Amino acid sequence: MKQALILDCNYICHAVYHSMPSLSYNTKNTSVIFGFMKKIISFSSQFQSYKLVFVWDSKYSIRKEVYPDYKKLREKRHADASEEEKRSKRDAHRQFSEIRDVVLPMLGFKNIYSQDGYEADDLMASIKENNPGYKLIIVTTDKDMYQLISDNCMLYSPASKSMQTVTTFYDEFGCNPSMWGKARAISGCSTDNVKGVSGVAEKTAIKYLTGKLNPNTKKYQAIHSSGNMIRNNEELIVLPMYGTDKIEIREDDNTDRHKLIKVCEKYNFLSLITERNLNIWDRIS
Repeated sequence: MKQALILDCNYICHAVYHSMPSLSYNTKNTSVIFGFMKKIISFSSQFQSYKLVFVWDSKYSIRKEVYPDYKKLREKRHADASEEEKRSKRDAHRQFSEIRDVVLPMLGFKNIYSQDGYEADDLMASIKENNPGYKLIIVTTDKDMYQLISDNCMLYSPASKSMQTVTTFYDEFGCNPSMWGKARAISGCSTDNVKGVSGVAEKTAIKYLTGKLNPNTKKYQAIHSSGNMIRNNEELIVLPMYGTDKIEIREDDNTDRHKLIKVCEKYNFLSLITERNLNIWDRIS
């Protein structure tokens, strides 16, 4: 079976942004680009023989048309940030765009995906749905992605260095991962400002869905009486959202060590041009 590593690029870029020291070349900050390049090499070394697929969030989300308060808390945090923090974030997002639109194509990658109005989550779900001949590993820390776990799709968290599989998910939650989207629709998602049933966490929601929650309890009754809200939440949380592009993994990547050297020279990332890194790169070419 063919293998592909699906990279949640916005997550990786944000992680790099918060961890990398400042780095610049020709008066422009390049620390996120450098850190992202290091991550590509590291993942290529860790997951040998996996084709790399790069998935990006859109700048805006159609989910806000369905639910105007979607991710409203993030917008408030941005509005409350200092001018220095806002400038830093703008420069980081400039580098995100440069990685997507310049660096990855220069390296010869073809599987670079974004869609106006849609999140990387939707595109990763589409990749999972439309590539049954692949064994997939998704690199992310987003819990919404648990619903994609299956026999041929696992999640790898770089933060905890752990792999979430059907078995590990069942051991933790006692159900099939396919139930996760509905469970999150019941419990809500504080990160995205999606309100769920008050006082109900994912494990209680799973008990309800699997028939293990006592119907005489207040939590059961609260869930049972919240049908409209839960259905609305499913539209936001269950992946992929309607209108997501059908994505089939391309086989025509054209990467080689000479392209890696050219990109490293362009940004003065000479420390990345080592024989070890070039040998790693040769394996994904």
